[in-house]
Amino acid sequence: MEKETKMFEDFVKNYDLTIPQLNEKHGHTYRVLGYAKEIAKSLDFNEEDVNKACICGLFHDLGRFPQFSEFHTFHDRDSFDHGDKSYEILKELNYNDNIVLNAVKYHNKYKIADDLTDREKVFANITRDADKIDIILMQTTDEYKENYKITDELMNYFKNGNLVPNNFDDTTTINRLRCLAFMFDVNFKKSYEIIKESNIVNKIADVIYNATGEKKIFEIRDIINERIEEHVR
Repeated sequence: MEKETKMFEDFVKNYDLTIPQLNEKHGHTYRVLGYAKEIAKSLDFNEEDVNKACICGLFHDLGRFPQFSEFHTFHDRDSFDHGDKSYEILKELNYNDNIVLNAVKYHNKYKIADDLTDREKVFANITRDADKIDIILMQTTDEYKENYKITDELMNYFKNGNLVPNNFDDTTTINRLRCLAFMFDVNFKKSYEIIKESNIVNKIADVIYNATGEKKIFEIRDIINERIEEHVR
């Protein structure tokens, strides 16, 4: 994947990586690549397919760089869909591997398109898992204070095993809970093992409780931990 790494680095040279947000996305890219590699190896992929999984991770967030440079945000709702933009950038660069293109396009969607081939879906799911792992593990456990009560509506997302919608609320507590709910869309045993080993679920739960005094967070914690245990056995 030497060619693809050069493509990526040549592309990001167009942006100012001294800007902290863009520098973080550069680091995020390589962490996602690393998680994709771990997942692919856990599935006993051959070397070519391990590299392909890595390439999917490498290219998944290309759209983030023009997004932040143009709109000064990483919120798709306030700019453009960064998965679609990453896909478009690859097409403009004449990169036409459909497996990689679809993994990039669908890494941030609510779900993968039904008409993808089984092989395309596997690589898309690896990319989605790798991205979610890094987002979850990079959640800060810094203390904060917030007057937030966990509503029955919010609890139902966790009780029913659903993702928390992006438009639900925009608070520190909800953003962290939304990341915990990513666990309902994780696909591979290795992904669950990485997250379990980090102990991030318990850490986030403790931080939210200390911030809000909301005991319902421990019910959410237990739901998430139970799901993890079911998938690492």
